[in-house]
Amino acid sequence: MGNKFSYFKNQGIIFSLIFSVSLLLVLPQILNHSLVLGSDSLFHFNRVYDTYMQFKTGNFSYFQTNYGFQQGGRIVNALYGPGFAYLLGGLLLIVHSWIKFQIISNFLIFFISGYLMYILSREMASTKRISLLTATFFMTSLWITRWSTEQNFMAWGIALMPLVVVMALKMIKNNAEDLRIIPLALVVSLMIQVHLLSALMSIGVLIVFFIVGFIQTNKKRQLVLKCIWASLLSLVLTFNVWGAMLDVMTKNQLYPPYDNPDMAESTMNLSTGDPTLTQIGLVMSIIFVLQILWVFMKRDQLPLTNKVVTILGLLFLILASNIMPWTELAAAVPELQRFLQFPRRFEGFASVLLLAGFGATLSTLPFKDSRKYCEFLLLAGSLSIGVQAYSEINKSNQIWNNQQPLASAENVNVVSGRSNKQITDAFASSKLGAGLDLVTKATPDYLPNNRVTSIDPYVDYKRDMIINKSKVNKTVDKHGDLTIRWNAIKKGESISLPVVIYNGSTLKLNGKKINPKKIRLSTMGSPTIQSTNVDTNVLTVGYKSTMVTKLRLLIVVLTWVVSSLWAVGRMIVRCKNKLD
Repeated sequence: MGNKFSYFKNQGIIFSLIFSVSLLLVLPQILNHSLVLGSDSLFHFNRVYDTYMQFKTGNFSYFQTNYGFQQGGRIVNALYGPGFAYLLGGLLLIVHSWIKFQIISNFLIFFISGYLMYILSREMASTKRISLLTATFFMTSLWITRWSTEQNFMAWGIALMPLVVVMALKMIKNNAEDLRIIPLALVVSLMIQVHLLSALMSIGVLIVFFIVGFIQTNKKRQLVLKCIWASLLSLVLTFNVWGAMLDVMTKNQLYPPYDNPDMAESTMNLSTGDPTLTQIGLVMSIIFVLQILWVFMKRDQLPLTNKVVTILGLLFLILASNIMPWTELAAAVPELQRFLQFPRRFEGFASVLLLAGFGATLSTLPFKDSRKYCEFLLLAGSLSIGVQAYSEINKSNQIWNNQQPLASAENVNVVSGRSNKQITDAFASSKLGAGLDLVTKATPDYLPNNRVTSIDPYVDYKRDMIINKSKVNKTVDKHGDLTIRWNAIKKGESISLPVVIYNGSTLKLNGKKINPKKIRLSTMGSPTIQSTNVDTNVLTVGYKSTMVTKLRLLIVVLTWVVSSLWAVGRMIVRCKNKLD
C-alpha cells in the first residue's frame, strides 16, 4: 500500500509540475483573450474547420475539402496529416470557439512534449529532477512554441519525437526484449497521421537504432521479426495516408508546398544570442557542445544508449547547419527544395536527442555535489529559455488587440472594406467560418498543376478561387459531394467556377454525367462550364477513389481502436505488476 501511495504521489508531482508550466505558457492568451493568426494559421484553420463541419453536418468527404479553403473541393487533408486533422476537428466541435481551440491545443502541445520528454529522459536513466528539467527545456524550446506563435505543424511532429526515441532505445537495450510490436507500430503510425516529414525523419532514427541493435544483439531473428510485424501493422494503420497519396498523385501532377529557392539561408547554427529560426541560442548551444564533447572524451565509460543518441543528434545538428552545402545539394536534387524546404527542421530532432543525452550524462556524474551544481545551472538555463519563450508568446498574443490582428499578412487577402475590428469580431464569433470568409490566404499546395504556363501559382489561386466574380451558391449533399448552383441568361453561356477538378473527380451537370477531360480547366483545375439550362444550373463535384473506399477506411479506424485498447490495457497491467 505504501509503495502505491509513493508511486502515485511521485507521478502526481511530476504531472502537476509539467501541467503548471504548460498553463503558464498559455497564460498570455488567456489573459489577452486573443487569437494568434500566424504565418500558418489560416492554412491549418481551414483544414480543421473542414473536418469540424464534416462532424457537425454528417456530410463526410475524405478527399474533398468542401467547407474550408473557399469551399473549393480541393484535396488537402487526405494528403497532409489526415488522422490528426480529424482529431483537431473533433476538438473544435467540442469547444466551438477558435480562441478556446487555440488555447487548448497550445496547452496540449506543451504538456505532451514535456511529459514525453520526461519519459524519454527516465528511459535514458536520468534522475527525476534532471528529467523534469530537460522536459522543461524541451517544452519551452523554439520548435514547440512555434505552434503557439505561428501554428507551425512541424511542432507536433517534434513534440511526439521523444516517443519515437523511447521505442528506438528498446531496440538496443536488453536484447530488444522490451520492444513490443503493437506500441512500435502505433508510434510510427501516429507520426505518419500527424506530419509526414517528421515521420520520415523518425523512421530514419529507428533505422539507425535497428542497425545498432541488430549488430550487438544475440537475438537477431527476434528483433527482425518484431520490426517486420510492426511494419505490416503500421501499413494497415496508415493505409488512409499512403493509399490516398498513391491514388491522387499517380493520377495528377500537383503543386508542391512552398518551393524554397535558397535552402542555405534556411539553416540553423550554434550561436551566442537568443534562439531564432537561424540561431540555436546560447543556452542550447552550450548544452549541445558540452554533451558532444563529453561523449567523445568519455566514450569508453558511457553506455551505448547515450553514445547513439548523441552521435545521431550531432548528425541532425550538422544537417541543420550551414556546414552542409545546401545550395549545391538543392541544385543536384531539386526535390529537396519542395519536400524538406528548410534544413533547420533537423535541429528540432537534434534537440530531442541531445537533451536526452545531456540529462543522462549529468545523472551519471560521480560526485553528488557536482551533480547538484549542474542541476542548479540547468535550472537557471531552463528559466532563461522559459522567460524568452513566455516573452515571445506574450508578444504574439498582444498583436490581436493592436491595429493589425494578423501576425503575418504574406499572401493574405482581406475582403475589401472590412476593418480590423470586423476581422477580430468574426474570428471571435460562434460562426466559425466567418473569419475564414473575411481573411483568405493563397496557398496552392496540392492543387492540380495542368502544365499550362503559369507566372505565379499564388496569383493564379487568388484569381480562380478568392476573387472569382462568378455568382454561385455552394452546398454539400449527404454523399459528401459539392454542389454549385448559378443562373444563366441563355444556354451555352460560359462561366468560370471557383471549384477544383482533379483527374479522379466525378462531375454531373444538371443531373447528367460529364467527362472532366472534356472541360477546359485553368492552370489549377478551375473549370469553365457551358450552361445547359436557362436560369438555374447545377454542377455536382465529387471524388471517386477505387483504392481508398469507405470499407477500407472503416478497417483502418477499427484497427486503431483495437490496437490502442490493447496497448492501454497492457500498460495498465504493467503498472499494476510494478506496484504489486
